[in-house]
Amino acid sequence: MALPADSEAPAAALARFDDEWTKTGVSSDEVNGDIPDGLYDAVIEDACVTETTSAGRPVVVWKLRIQGPLAAGCLVTKNRVITESTLGHLKEDLEMCRLQVSRLSQLPARLRELVDRPIGVEKRTSDGRPSFHFRWEFNPSDDMAFY
Repeated sequence: MALPADSEAPAAALARFDDEWTKTGVSSDEVNGDIPDGLYDAVIEDACVTETTSAGRPVVVWKLRIQGPLAAGCLVTKNRVITESTLGHLKEDLEMCRLQVSRLSQLPARLRELVDRPIGVEKRTSDGRPSFHFRWEFNPSDDMAFY
């Protein structure tokens, strides 16, 4: 049963958290508002091979931390489903990440090499669906080393 809107009970129950509330920040993972379309500097925070939930197809998932120039600190995801028709795109993605594998079966074990690697990304929205694409051009910030 809900309390009446003018009741002091909910406020009193929450008051015990007031001191901690003022000290608590918001994780940039949670503040991932609408990032405008455009070019961004990013760092690969994680990369793994997993499966799509719908069809169980293999997919490479990159977690990218935006460094700027806008949306610094936001975490975004880039996915590449692996099918016979996407192998060329995946190979290009890996080349832009500066990772070469002689056999695709090596990929799961080698993706950890990409962690902390800087990469240029472009966000594009088409038909209301955002997507992220790696870029050949990369303009590292002064505090980022290009590997």
